[in-house]
Amino acid sequence: LDTLEKWVTEIFSEIPNNGLPKPSFGHLTQPFDTPEFHKLYRVVPVRKVHSLSITWALPPQEQHYRVKPLHYISWLVGHEGKGSVLSFLRKKFWALALYGGNGETGFEQNSTYSIFSISVTLTDEGYKHFYEVAHVVFQYVKMLQKRGPDKRQVIWEEIQKIEANEFHYQEQTDPVDYVESLCENMQLFQKEDFLTGDQLLFEYKPEV
Repeated sequence: LDTLEKWVTEIFSEIPNNGLPKPSFGHLTQPFDTPEFHKLYRVVPVRKVHSLSITWALPPQEQHYRVKPLHYISWLVGHEGKGSVLSFLRKKFWALALYGGNGETGFEQNSTYSIFSISVTLTDEGYKHFYEVAHVVFQYVKMLQKRGPDKRQVIWEEIQKIEANEFHYQEQTDPVDYVESLCENMQLFQKEDFLTGDQLLFEYKPEV
């Protein structure tokens, strides 16, 4: 540690501090509010695969890292049990897999906006009915919106426990990758959350 401290001091101490706060672009909260983002785009893939991706541009969510609302919603959307979107689509032989969520870094989440995406891997039959698949997804999201999260604290606590177990029993990572991750966390979270802010859920706030 003494050697590392010496190196860091030598390398970084000469960098001047201009005393300015960290730049924020939080005032630009609707970058995608244009007609072009209310359309369906068809893209021909290089390999033979059918995929339907639905994307929403939301207000920035990084300040809610202790609640992780998008993680909570993606958990519900991506559930595969009885009554889930994927279960219904599989019974119709329309879909093979479904993923919903936000990577919580870089392009997907920053001080300007947050992206929430749902991606469905379709069968050949599902490709023929992709409008109906999209309709089912929107119906499910509408149902979540209508019912609200108030009665689902049990689900949130379940997610919290699972993430806590994964954190405590995670495999050791490469030290360089770990340091890089911590440096990124230092730009995003409060000091007490540098080690855990990107993984754990701390507070249940249904209004968020």
